[in-house]
Amino acid sequence: MSGPANRSVTGIALVVVLAAGALGVVLAATRSPIFDLDRHAVPKELALHLTALLGLILLLPRWRWLEVAVVEWLLGIYVGWSALSALFSENHWLAFRAWGISGSALVVFLMARAARRAGYGRWVLAALAVATTVGALGGLMQAYGADWALLHGERPPGGTLGNRNFLAHLSVIAVPIVGVLTLGSQRRWSWWTGIGALAALAGTIVLTRSRAAWLAAIVTLGLAALAAWWVRGLGDRHRRRTVGLALLGGTLAALVLPNRLAWRTGSPYRDSLVGLVNYQDGSGRGRLIQYRNTLRLVKQDPVFGTGPGNWMVQYPRVTTPGDPSFAGTDPIPTNPWPSSDWMAILAERGLIGVLLLAAAGVAATLVAVRRLRDPEQGAAALGILGLLCATLVTGMFDAVLLLAPPTLVVFAALGALLPDTGTVLTRELAGRRRAAAVGIPLLLTSLLVLHSGGQLAAIRITEIGQQRSAMEAALRYEPGNYRLHLLLSMRGNCAQRLPHARVARRLLPYHAWPKRMAATCE
Repeated sequence: MSGPANRSVTGIALVVVLAAGALGVVLAATRSPIFDLDRHAVPKELALHLTALLGLILLLPRWRWLEVAVVEWLLGIYVGWSALSALFSENHWLAFRAWGISGSALVVFLMARAARRAGYGRWVLAALAVATTVGALGGLMQAYGADWALLHGERPPGGTLGNRNFLAHLSVIAVPIVGVLTLGSQRRWSWWTGIGALAALAGTIVLTRSRAAWLAAIVTLGLAALAAWWVRGLGDRHRRRTVGLALLGGTLAALVLPNRLAWRTGSPYRDSLVGLVNYQDGSGRGRLIQYRNTLRLVKQDPVFGTGPGNWMVQYPRVTTPGDPSFAGTDPIPTNPWPSSDWMAILAERGLIGVLLLAAAGVAATLVAVRRLRDPEQGAAALGILGLLCATLVTGMFDAVLLLAPPTLVVFAALGALLPDTGTVLTRELAGRRRAAAVGIPLLLTSLLVLHSGGQLAAIRITEIGQQRSAMEAALRYEPGNYRLHLLLSMRGNCAQRLPHARVARRLLPYHAWPKRMAATCE
């Protein structure tokens, strides 16, 4: 088969894998009476890692030269630095899991770049648009009365993402992607499909009452409105106006149509709007306390940080009285991550880690700004700026790039939209160098798939039964699961409880409950 034909087949295969992965990270979930958060997160992480593994299988056999542009170079160093930070972490189970999301994100970015170079960048964007719109429709169905098991969650309307904030973040990130596709559509059916998708996304963002997503939508759409008069390649004024009306129509429909959401206030949307930037009380005040305490972790290790995923391990050391982020009487007193991507990356991967990721974002921004006036690339450039803006703002107030769904969407969209630039590193891959360049990514990604698969198996086993035997069987698939060890440390006689209490104490050495459980038998 000729070279161009090979590239075409590989490009189509990459699009298919990315499309399946995008639907996987949106829809994958399972039921569990014990793991309310992980029943959504773990299947989606498995979908992300499987996407990356299949992408590597498609890309690596033809990899003879290493040609790296500045964004890829910075992202690669960031992932490498995160791996080094993980080596120095307290809990390596959590570190490997958190690092894996970043590692697979880099692979997804490279897959989308390769698909774009083969001429299928728009196909990648279309796949992402379909997946995110399907996720938004799940949230809308939940808001208007659907009662399916996979839509159940503590914070509706989260749809298949299980949490209304998570769905809101994904939806606002999807708006620039769907907007670029819609403005550039050449067929009537794709135009009206895009208009409908934008209305659905806008309605979902409103119904979630996520202040981070609302603020991101205001900033991102404000940027787009200002740039629309200057950027070339956005289509005629009628098209731009219709896109704006679709967003407005979705917003108004969400406000007017009666829904099944049981808010505790009589004017929920007005209250959320009034409290959009309120940091005097409520969750805003709690975030400030959490950020201040998290900075104390940064001071303790500003170079490597606590290690990916280890914020929750170390946070009890710096919490202060009255900290709403720390429920000291609970067996698991904190969330898995702080309420900000950037605070998490700063605390877990150090100053160098956060600077590397920020530099990659700045580099992508500069590339986009330089092409805003290009009639052929202006729309894509504005899409990049909107995508980065939405990710930056939502990540300031919640976990976004720490989760599989937005991570896959952001990095795949960025790879598909970002134009080619000059290379900063070119190396021939041959002999041992090529063996390492191919073997190490495949090995690490395969381990990530096995790890996530083991986590999912453990969740499914405890779904069937919560007896001691079931939990011990689940631990064979995930030996480092703190929740299972802690639960087992509370059941049975001391001979049965003590080994699990000691393991739980090693996993989270600064938490009170495993120490308490061990002390009752020691």
